[in-house]
Amino acid sequence: MKRIATIIKSVSHLDYVAQVINPRVQSQITNADYSLGSFVLIGTKSVGVIYDTELFNPNSLTLSSQKEQVSIFAPDLRDEVDVLLKILLLGSLETGNGKQELPTESLDAGMEVVRMTDESVKVFHLNSEGKPQVRYLTNLSNHAVKLNPGLFSCISSQLKGLFTPAQFSVIEVIERNLQWTNLAK
Repeated sequence: MKRIATIIKSVSHLDYVAQVINPRVQSQITNADYSLGSFVLIGTKSVGVIYDTELFNPNSLTLSSQKEQVSIFAPDLRDEVDVLLKILLLGSLETGNGKQELPTESLDAGMEVVRMTDESVKVFHLNSEGKPQVRYLTNLSNHAVKLNPGLFSCISSQLKGLFTPAQFSVIEVIERNLQWTNLAK
């Protein structure tokens, strides 16, 4: 698994913001590593999904008159843009399966965010009996999908490649039900 970001703040108990590691520090990070719907591991076992990104330039907060002074007194200051990831917690990764329920513990600022491998994503989507599970979809629908309706299809596309057609059909049924529920709102 590849380290891609660090938690910098929380919006709520389930909703966190992480700052992508500067490419000059870790050059192998690409936009694909933090694409919409990517599953991430935070710390040692918390699992989340990237539901949005934001570009942030801290220098844009300075007034234009101050920018002229900055260029005189700090000519080496770069006009950099940070990438912020919005992550919704979905559960935790346990030995051999995923625990898809609301976490009781909050995360700390500074925790590492790593992109999960396909195998770890599959393990997270298996219950203790080895059957596919997507118990987090209602939570996802209530929190993140309002902002980004395409999130379900991004997640669905990922899962489709990890499971057999018979296993994936269960996920498709749940997804269709949630889409209808969202249309009715």
